[in-house]
Amino acid sequence: MKLSKELKAGLIAIFAIISFVILYQFMKGKNLFTTDNVFYAKYDNVEGLAVSNPVSINGLKVGQVDEIKPITKGGKLHFVVKLTIDDTFEFSKNSTVEIFEPGLMSGKEMKINLFYDGETAKDGDTLKGNYQLSMLNSLSSQVKPVKDQLSNVLLKLDSTLASTNKIVDEQNRREIKLLLSNLNQTVTAFKGTAEQTNRILSSNENGLHNVIDNANKTLLTTNATVEKYGKVAERVDIDKLNLTIDEFSKTAAKLNNVISGIQNGEGSLGKLAKDEQLYNNLTKTSENLNKLVEDLKTNPKRYLNFSVFGKNNKD
Repeated sequence: MKLSKELKAGLIAIFAIISFVILYQFMKGKNLFTTDNVFYAKYDNVEGLAVSNPVSINGLKVGQVDEIKPITKGGKLHFVVKLTIDDTFEFSKNSTVEIFEPGLMSGKEMKINLFYDGETAKDGDTLKGNYQLSMLNSLSSQVKPVKDQLSNVLLKLDSTLASTNKIVDEQNRREIKLLLSNLNQTVTAFKGTAEQTNRILSSNENGLHNVIDNANKTLLTTNATVEKYGKVAERVDIDKLNLTIDEFSKTAAKLNNVISGIQNGEGSLGKLAKDEQLYNNLTKTSENLNKLVEDLKTNPKRYLNFSVFGKNNKD
């Protein structure tokens, strides 16, 4: 059977078109000769994700992004991402699909964070979408609070400098200069005093050494005296000292007995201390004796009669 040239041209054109479609789909990462499962995920922001970006599980590519469809509902925009995943992989319906950036300069990719509990995901199910901040976005989110704090600090510093400029006017500057000048003079005076002190110490260095030597000799003499006193103390007879203390205790006891006897009216001293009549008699005798002495001083001729020439004169 012979084919006409037109039929051959048509078959060749159809074959070329089919080959082109297969090659195009292959270049997009699709395999027309395998059956993949289709899953969906919903996002408010796809973070720059594009069709044919890879989808991985634990670092292994298992599919790709097939379609990103924007949907507006209730005035709000969201995106539905269609994924094709190799049907040899099974995972829980509770697993999440996360948009992430594997490197600093690489494009966006998607990965399935596996969960092993719950019902197994089936073809056509919608999975929970999630996204991970890129390195630059993460750094930006961390730097922004620091930037805000730095701005506040700069504003406070600016206001502080303005206040300082108001305080440090021309008059205050002159006063500060005068204060610094006085401070320099004081430092110069201290420096001169220190130099004079050094000269005095240098000129009296020998005298200071003599004083220190004498002090050392005094300390040595004191140490020797203390050692001698310690040796004398060691030679004291403890038994004799105890015997002396006992004798002193006996004498003190006897003295206490005598004092007790006097207080009790025993003996002459005791009677003298306790007998009121004897005390009164002695008091009266003392008074009479005092009167007699006074009368003797007043009228001595009454008691003494003598003459220079041996003749008695009678009144």
